[in-house]
Amino acid sequence: MPAEPTKCKIVSFRLSDAEYDTVEAVSRLHGFASVSLFARSATLTCNSSESIHTALKVDVNRLWQRLETLATAFEDTAAQLRKSLDHTGQP
Repeated sequence: MPAEPTKCKIVSFRLSDAEYDTVEAVSRLHGFASVSLFARSATLTCNSSESIHTALKVDVNRLWQRLETLATAFEDTAAQLRKSLDHTGQP
């Protein structure tokens, strides 16, 4: 697999507190680890060759978050079930 090109350019822009809160919430909703990654992805989706790849990456991130949430809920439920069975004397 070829190495990714070095990222050495910076794009910076200012947001109000309310705008930043909105961008942060949307980035988390779409499964991004940071606002920076979300902003980069959103900018690159303007390039049609990148948009399909970026959309798939967003979907994978969202699915990964849901799986993690589901796994945590499953582990919590299993622990509660074990406690319940321990208290009732069931095997």
